[in-house]
Parts: sequence; structure tokens; C-alpha cells
Amino acid sequence: MTLHEFSWRRSRFKRIFFLCLFIFILFPILSIFLATIFGGLLALAESTAFLHGFLYVVSNLLGMANPLTDWVPTSGTGVVVVIDVYTAVAALISFGIMLNIVNLFAIPHSINKFIRRFTKNAVLVPTIALGLIIPILYTTICVIFGSILAAIEGWTISDGILYVITNILGLADPLTDIMPDTNGGKVVDIIISSIALGYIAMFADYVTTLNPSSYIRKHTRLLLIKLGAVGKSTTEVHALHLDIDDEIDVGNDEAATTHARSILSGSFPIDQPVTSK
Repeated sequence: MTLHEFSWRRSRFKRIFFLCLFIFILFPILSIFLATIFGGLLALAESTAFLHGFLYVVSNLLGMANPLTDWVPTSGTGVVVVIDVYTAVAALISFGIMLNIVNLFAIPHSINKFIRRFTKNAVLVPTIALGLIIPILYTTICVIFGSILAAIEGWTISDGILYVITNILGLADPLTDIMPDTNGGKVVDIIISSIALGYIAMFADYVTTLNPSSYIRKHTRLLLIKLGAVGKSTTEVHALHLDIDDEIDVGNDEAATTHARSILSGSFPIDQPVTSK
């Protein structure tokens, strides 16, 4: 093994290690920390046990389809409403933090690079990523954590997997009515739901920054130009999609290499000016 190969493998290992560190440890810690603060305040406002407030808040914070507690605030005071509002805001901020951290690891680019070993077709690459690889990763997470949760709670493995699928997808109509009864099961459930946010962030990052969104944008723009809804001028590209240093040659009919900056990510290719033939 050459020094270059060793350095590359070491770099890849470090990237995977820190990605797992964020998704499996730091994200759940963030959720538990926020639920502890807002849950404690809610329990104080409602004069109830801390555990009730904590489980209520963490269920809302992580968008669990099967809440960890049946307890709900009954006083209806302004303090409770404010806490609920801030919990919702904290959930949005947490997801934004996760999305931006996951983006740092360039997972979509790594997935595409792997797929291009087998095919370089511009349509097949994102199709395989979104239709095969990401669902396989999702299924693997569901099977692993569903089995762990089933072992802790004494469920069948199928019930554990269905429960995890329901929570990760946030299904309005749960696939199963069971829910964790033990404290250990509830902790695992919180970790699973936190990891689910990281998974959703990875999926959103792919859709936002790579071929699916740019492909749809390109053809939507062509259609709107034909309908006369938008013009052909490159100045009509939204300001949020352009780097300050980008330069577009409006007078050149040839497609120039132009890059845009996603609100959620770094630079990626954007569509070029469309000229009539």
C-alpha cells in the first residue's frame, strides 16, 4: 500500500467516523438537551412530574408518530402555549443544524461517485441513488434499531421494525399501535428518532444539491420560457443561487461553466442560459 493510498483510506475512515459521531451521538444529545430544558419548564408550568414534560416535548421535538407519553398539558395557559411554540422553533433549528452538518460530509457527491463506477448516465445515477441506495440505508437502519428495540421491549422483530419505520417516516397512520414501556426502550426510541432526522437531512441534501433538483429546474424553466412566463436572460436567476464571484457571459451562446450556491449547501452546477435556435 502506497503512502497516498494509506492517507486516502485514513481520510475516508475519519470522515465516516465523525459522520457516525454526529448522527448517532451528538444529534441525540442535542434532542435530549432541548427536551430537558423545555420539558422541565413545561412540567414546572403544569405542576406535573418532570418525566411527563420531558417525554411530551421530546415526542413533539422529534415528530414521533407514536408519542412516548399519553400525557398532554391541560391548563391551557399562555406559558404552555409559548413553550409549545418554542419547541416547534427548536425542532426547525435542530433540523437545520443537522442538515448543514450532514452537508459538510458531501454524502450526495460520495453516493454519486460510487454509482458512476457502474454507470455515468445522468438519469440513472440519481435514480439508483434515490430508488435503491438511500432506501437500502433506510431499511438497514430500521432493521437494526427495530431488532434492538424489539429485544428490549419483548416485541417480535416485525413489530419493532414496523414501529421504527412509522417513527422515521412520521406516518400519520402508524403501522403498529405498540409503544415502548421501559425506560431503556424510550431512550433507544429517542436515539432512533434523532438519527431519523439525520437520515432525512441526508436525503434532503441530495435532492436539493444534485441532479434531481437541477434536472427538474432545467426542464421547468424550458417549459416556462416556451409559455412566456419567464425570460431567457440570465439575470433572472434568483440571487440566492449565485455566488458573488460568478460571471455569466450573456453574449455567448455556448454554455459556460457556471456554478451556484445552494442555500443548504456549497457550489454545484446550475443550468445555463437557454438560447433560441
